[in-house]
Amino acid sequence: MYEETAVRCEVERIVLVETLRKPVVYPNGDQCQFMDVTFRCRAVGGEARVNDDESTEVGWFEVDDLPEMKRFSLLRIEKALADEPTWFRTTASD
Repeated sequence: MYEETAVRCEVERIVLVETLRKPVVYPNGDQCQFMDVTFRCRAVGGEARVNDDESTEVGWFEVDDLPEMKRFSLLRIEKALADEPTWFRTTASD
């Protein structure tokens, strides 16, 4: 978080762990398998700003006023807000 936003955070819990069933194969034959881990964090210091060359904007949003985003990004937020155990999932790759 700090690298990209200048905000210091503490991890509260692991929200979601997801892996792809099939490895990704690159044209040169290299293979890899991705694992996505989502953490619920809380800000403990710093002031939000663009802090690297990978971001163009940084901001805070109310849950009811989030910008448009992909379904999986919204799922991460829903799971982070729910009082549920960590969610584990294996998905097929395209």
